[in-house]
Amino acid sequence: MHEESQPRPAGGLLFWGFIVTVMAMLIVIQRGSKGQMPVPVGTPLPEMLAAGWLNAPTLPSPSALANRIVVVDCWFMDCPPCRTAMPDLAELVATYQPQGVAFVGLTPDSEQELAPLKEFVDSIDGFTWPVGYGAHPTLDMLGIQIYPTVIIFGSGGSAIWSSHRLRGIESVLDRELAALR
Repeated sequence: MHEESQPRPAGGLLFWGFIVTVMAMLIVIQRGSKGQMPVPVGTPLPEMLAAGWLNAPTLPSPSALANRIVVVDCWFMDCPPCRTAMPDLAELVATYQPQGVAFVGLTPDSEQELAPLKEFVDSIDGFTWPVGYGAHPTLDMLGIQIYPTVIIFGSGGSAIWSSHRLRGIESVLDRELAALR
């Protein structure tokens, strides 16, 4: 006899899809922890495209960023590690901005989330650098998939370092600044 096959419940497919997604994320995180940078060295500094800007009247122009060391912080408001890093990033800005390093924040947070975004930015002492919100085009050009991601672009306009943490950023900035002197 031939048994009729019963359709499988969709839940089984969802379960296995979830498992595959989690495993893929773990592979990405594991690779990132083995020294591979989230944004490859040599990636060019893209144009800073965003729906709007906080802490700046207009977007930072390519000419304003040319021949400068640029730190780009990719974050979003509901990301706990992103929020935790902000006071440390503010200290970096206070130390390195007077030495000519440019800092730019990029977030996918939309214009609809502008009020809480502005409230968060205002709540961090020293959060003075420009933040582009609705920055999907630039984040996509950089291939950002995990937040936070911090990238240093050297004075030549290409990525020289990136990480999901701030650990090690000071030594890279110090080395780059020394090379410019």
